[in-house]
Amino acid sequence: MKEGYCYQEIAHLVKSGQKITFTYPLRVEVTAVALHPDRDTLQVTFALLVGEYTIAEFTSEYDTVESLLDAFDIADHQDVFELVGDKKERT
Repeated sequence: MKEGYCYQEIAHLVKSGQKITFTYPLRVEVTAVALHPDRDTLQVTFALLVGEYTIAEFTSEYDTVESLLDAFDIADHQDVFELVGDKKERT
């Protein structure tokens, strides 16, 4: 059986309700902000991008920064973060 199909080959199956799947490389931009200064909980927004185009965006909450880093297998000493905005408290 053939492993992959172009859309032209299966269009009629999709229109009749056949479930399809494909894998495509995406870039994920993750933005996190603390919900409250006295708690560790973060609101995290995930933007899925293909090239410059955002194709989906959703939010989730994480209990700690560590749990967010674990989700992406990122060590806490890796230089992956950028500061967003211009907070007066930063020096």
